[in-house]
Amino acid sequence: MPQCCAVPMCANKKGGHKFPTEDKNRLKQWLVAIRRDKFTPTKNSLVCKSHFTKDDYQLPKDSVLEKLEIEFEKKQNDVGIQCDLCGSDNLKTLKECLQNENKNKKSSIANVLDITNAAEVQFYTGFQDYEHIKFIFSIFGDEVNCLKYYPQLKTLKVPFLNPCDQFLLVLIKLRRNMLFTELAFRSKINKTVLSNIFITWINYLYCKLKELNVWVPKQCIDKNMKYYGKINPCTVIVDCTEIKIEKPKNPLTQQLTYSTYKSANTLKVLIGISASGCVTFVSDAYGGSTSDRELFEKCGLIDKLEPNDIIFSDRGFNVQDLVCHKDVTVNVPEFLKNTDGQFETSQLTRSKNISSERIHVERVIGLAKTFKILSGKLDSKLVPLADRIIFVCFMLTNFKNNIIK
Repeated sequence: MPQCCAVPMCANKKGGHKFPTEDKNRLKQWLVAIRRDKFTPTKNSLVCKSHFTKDDYQLPKDSVLEKLEIEFEKKQNDVGIQCDLCGSDNLKTLKECLQNENKNKKSSIANVLDITNAAEVQFYTGFQDYEHIKFIFSIFGDEVNCLKYYPQLKTLKVPFLNPCDQFLLVLIKLRRNMLFTELAFRSKINKTVLSNIFITWINYLYCKLKELNVWVPKQCIDKNMKYYGKINPCTVIVDCTEIKIEKPKNPLTQQLTYSTYKSANTLKVLIGISASGCVTFVSDAYGGSTSDRELFEKCGLIDKLEPNDIIFSDRGFNVQDLVCHKDVTVNVPEFLKNTDGQFETSQLTRSKNISSERIHVERVIGLAKTFKILSGKLDSKLVPLADRIIFVCFMLTNFKNNIIK
């Protein structure tokens, strides 16, 4: 009967290495490294191969792997994020006691996926380089070391992955929308563990990013926009977008989420951006059958508006009557009213001005949907987290290069 790996939370049964029971000093180092110092290994106890790298083995001098060693080391040195391999001191200690060549290992996930340069970082995460990711990660501080992990909601150390690796994994999941099974195959980590890490971090990122006060009050807008010669600048530019989901089993839920516009089951959110292109408002997700007007009325945006605020929106937002009591103006492109099929010059100028500003919200939505978890079909198991996933993706666009030059 195959033996499970002795490392906590690792269920791998596909081979490994026996404990050095003949050498008590080395055995003690192994047990401390895997945080099981009171464990008494039997002759069948193993540490599976996924916890070792090629540097842990002594190879024949003329082996093919040794010939590739220079290239392997070069790839590792190109990785720009300083994270301990496998994310915990215990496993790092295991590698050091086997072969003292691993003091400066980079992110284990980066190594597993062979992420070695800025182009690959961009491909897997959507951010330009590791320095960019490190900057975002630095915002979280030390509290990432004591997260309460789903589903037990207990503070624990996740084997193989330090918080930086976990954050990188979440970015990869959002950007590439890989199945957890695929990520498990690539990272050699149980897919349930990966799923729990993702759920934990999405909840954490949602709460953390929610703390950022991104709504820009009118007095700040007036002060900044007048510097650029703009008079009566808009407070917020709004638009709705839809995210496809798997068809629900419940008939009522099917009805509530069915979008005639997309001819699919979707979730609908309202997005607001500032005139400078930053995301300042993300609503909760509503069923795809919800109209733009109904969503605008329910989403909570009205509560943020102040007298003399100006909203730019598409023609579909017939909402002026919903905000008139706050003395808020909703500017939409002109409707063609003349029977001759021509806009008046003033109407044409006004529509062009509104459209030139409103196009930015469409570009921001497009930027957020480069996270393929939003542009694809959201897994039914993740739909309960949809509000938070959508919010996190849109807030992360604020850390990317601004769409308005």
